[in-house]
Amino acid sequence: MADIPFLNPTILKQLDLPVPSRETTPLLLEQLNLNQPYAPSLEIQSYRRLYALDSLNCEHWQGYIEMPLFKLHVQIFQPKLNSPQDKVRGTVFLLHGYLEHSGIYQPIIREILEQGFSVLTYDLPGHGLSNGSPASIQNFDHYQQVLHAVYQYVHLADQLPQPWLGIGQSTGGAIWLHHLLEFAERRENPYVNRVLLLSPLIRPAKSAWWHNSVGLGIIRRIKREVPRHFRRNNHNPEFLRFVRLKDPLQPRMMGMDWILAMSKWMQEMEERPACRIPVWLAQGAQDQTVDWRYNIEFIRRKFRLQTLLMLEEGSHQLINERADIRAALTGLIPAFLHAQSGKGYY
Repeated sequence: MADIPFLNPTILKQLDLPVPSRETTPLLLEQLNLNQPYAPSLEIQSYRRLYALDSLNCEHWQGYIEMPLFKLHVQIFQPKLNSPQDKVRGTVFLLHGYLEHSGIYQPIIREILEQGFSVLTYDLPGHGLSNGSPASIQNFDHYQQVLHAVYQYVHLADQLPQPWLGIGQSTGGAIWLHHLLEFAERRENPYVNRVLLLSPLIRPAKSAWWHNSVGLGIIRRIKREVPRHFRRNNHNPEFLRFVRLKDPLQPRMMGMDWILAMSKWMQEMEERPACRIPVWLAQGAQDQTVDWRYNIEFIRRKFRLQTLLMLEEGSHQLINERADIRAALTGLIPAFLHAQSGKGYY
């Protein structure tokens, strides 16, 4: 994208709207209720305005789902239909990456809605408007527990018709890979018919200082969190500036527990048996956040790689990448959404 849809928070102040925050805005969320139209409070309207979610042509529900470990911020978008004869084509479960939140995924939510699909997305624990230790997790298994809790809450919702598809960026992709391998090992069909991975996390780039497990153990005994370094993870300067300087929901620290949990999870994923579930993959060749060469090889070993799109000039954060670089991804998304899937894997 040459530009971004997000507002500068100073504009909210000029409009006498409150600026969202991780401290106060979650307290104003209501429990998610899909049985009636949702009328957002002024604070939630401000959240939607900041991230341009109010510009989407859809019905929008928003609220929290409470589970034993976390209180999750969940959003559902249902496309507005042109006529009574039209039907929603399916549903996409959209999972964001580490140090991000669902608000900045507006561009891909818009693209999915334009294809006639509903979208369900939620903030991972410790991110956005979900609670939990900031940018941290004790165990990657918690991400599977969260996914299961959301599924149990919404799986009968009229707004979320079948087929169900999954899209995940970075850690969101890792969550889907874990889900697919775990369910395949149990010989159960996964929640979604197919998955599109965007720069998935399996192993971090070797340039990352936290790639060394010995160093991690030493640092963990000294610090529970470390300052975040805002990497140039795509080629869109407007997006990078917004994330680094303007976005009030961006975490400023990285939790060491998350990094150690990821290190343990990587080893567990290597030990899981392969499956024949097809996945789609889009990857930037200039990605310096994940070890994408290893990750592609891992996916080839563990899954059936249905489609691989390499973006030669793309970096890590593909959803808000510069428009000319992202053009191929814009073409891949409809192909993924409208592809045919088998009825089951087992």
